[in-house]
Amino acid sequence: MSKKISDVSRTKIQSWIKGGFVYVNSREVADPNFSLKFDDNISVEENVPSDKIEIHPDEKVSFEILFEDDDLLVINKPAGVVVHPGAGNRDHTLVNGLAHHCGKNLSTINSEIRPGIVHRIDKDTSGILVVAKNDFSHMQLAKQFEVHSIKRKYICFLYSVLRPLNGKIETLISRSEKNRLKMSVSQSKGKKAVTIYRTIKNFSNYASKVECELLTGRTHQIRVHMSNLGNSLIGDRTYKVKNYSLPKEYVKEINEFPRQALHAYFLEFIHPRTKKIMRFECDMPDDMKNLEDLLNKIEKKN
Repeated sequence: MSKKISDVSRTKIQSWIKGGFVYVNSREVADPNFSLKFDDNISVEENVPSDKIEIHPDEKVSFEILFEDDDLLVINKPAGVVVHPGAGNRDHTLVNGLAHHCGKNLSTINSEIRPGIVHRIDKDTSGILVVAKNDFSHMQLAKQFEVHSIKRKYICFLYSVLRPLNGKIETLISRSEKNRLKMSVSQSKGKKAVTIYRTIKNFSNYASKVECELLTGRTHQIRVHMSNLGNSLIGDRTYKVKNYSLPKEYVKEINEFPRQALHAYFLEFIHPRTKKIMRFECDMPDDMKNLEDLLNKIEKKN
């Protein structure tokens, strides 16, 4: 980043840190009080917001509400919706929609561009998110994420079939040195990432339906882990590793699936105030159901 640190206010730097834009030795730092050591390497995302982003409530941002009370919302985010504003995505994000629905009743612990946001999923990933309406709930939920007690499960469709069919992946994940917009598995640096996977269905070895449970929540974790095993998610152009074998009559339709075929279908946590176990599931969206129908046709023909 070319901007000198002296040109930026302390408040702005703190907002960058809270917003997840600052890395120390390739690891994301979320605490402005993080202690630096001599020779630490500090980097800032190239797409860090350059000026103040105002949150404009937007009723056009639609999402399904699975649960709501005075402390939190549980929603089903559609694919194609960015969770919070940032460089290049200042409007029409989930946060804009939440601001329209909740007004000022969203937690303020996170950065000013992430009111209520406790965790994220990618723009082109669909599925369940929990949103905090106040700081108490945010802190309690954040603690559950920190100790990995929240259960998160995803459904995805992969090219080919994983070997073994079921397993546990433990690696380090860090930002790619070749492309800062991508993450990669590393042998020596990054954050620990753990994914448990289970193959639900094999579509004649051309593709498979897989459940992934996150024991950690790293950026692009499932996409990176599956790609590293040699089985990219269908539709994932960022992490596709090779051209896969497919029946000729279905190559175009499968390869042109418009997003990574990934859906966060299950979330379980303890309610921050009532201490009750909250468990939610939501069906795959229509595009993934249609993809499954297509893959079933392949299996029947083979």
